[in-house]
Amino acid sequence: MPASRLLSSATPARDALAGTVPLHRACVLLHTHTPPSTYPARSKSPLWRELTLKGRAIGAVPNFAWAPQQEVHPGYAGLGETGEEGEEAYVASVFLQGRPVPLRVPEVTLANTDAVLARIGAQLESNHDGRNGGMEESDRKKAMPNLHLYVCTHGSRDCRCGDQGSAVARALRNEVARRGLGGDVFVGDVAHVGGHKYAANVLVFPTGDWLGTVQDFDAPHILDEILARHSGSGVLAHTSAPPLCPPFWRGRMGLDKDEQLALMAAAS
Repeated sequence: MPASRLLSSATPARDALAGTVPLHRACVLLHTHTPPSTYPARSKSPLWRELTLKGRAIGAVPNFAWAPQQEVHPGYAGLGETGEEGEEAYVASVFLQGRPVPLRVPEVTLANTDAVLARIGAQLESNHDGRNGGMEESDRKKAMPNLHLYVCTHGSRDCRCGDQGSAVARALRNEVARRGLGGDVFVGDVAHVGGHKYAANVLVFPTGDWLGTVQDFDAPHILDEILARHSGSGVLAHTSAPPLCPPFWRGRMGLDKDEQLALMAAAS
């Protein structure tokens, strides 16, 4: 059996992974200046809290994200913690169910959260009713460079995410560089996504699949499957496409627990 399929006594059984992704329709990633290794265990950000509470109405969940090449807001470099100077302001990438490329929001602040969420909600509705559900030609040309992989490396929240997540993020970046895919595949780090025991957790966009119990030596195999799926014509068939990387699959954006379990059962 390949090493990537062996389980230690401390690793959750992978047949129990499916169905562990909370139902959501959009992921709002706030770009930070520093990696998750510097984040506090629990955010005190009023902006993050506002987005969390108000985003529930449309199924949008916020998080903090970092990458060396990531665009950041020039006017603010904190995380909304007590004692920081200046008003919170972030550039954001918003990944939505049914959309092949992320929305870029140049500025998210407490003052414009309602407007940002209204834009996200309108986009979700247009995707749902088919007005923007297909991949337009301009989107097709952008599709490969918009393959995003985010790994939870929030070590202060749970050491498993810091240790295993950091190793996986590093392995994925090395594999992307080795293959010369730096212009096609973006690898970033995110804060806590839920499910420390499933570390390392990897979020894949635009399909919105979540992978768990990933280890650094799994990186080449996982990247192969992600690239094969992403280059296929059914990249937006969220509700019906088979699970991505089934041994690691936790679930998918846009599906509730029962739908995730049913999809895995059908694939099995």
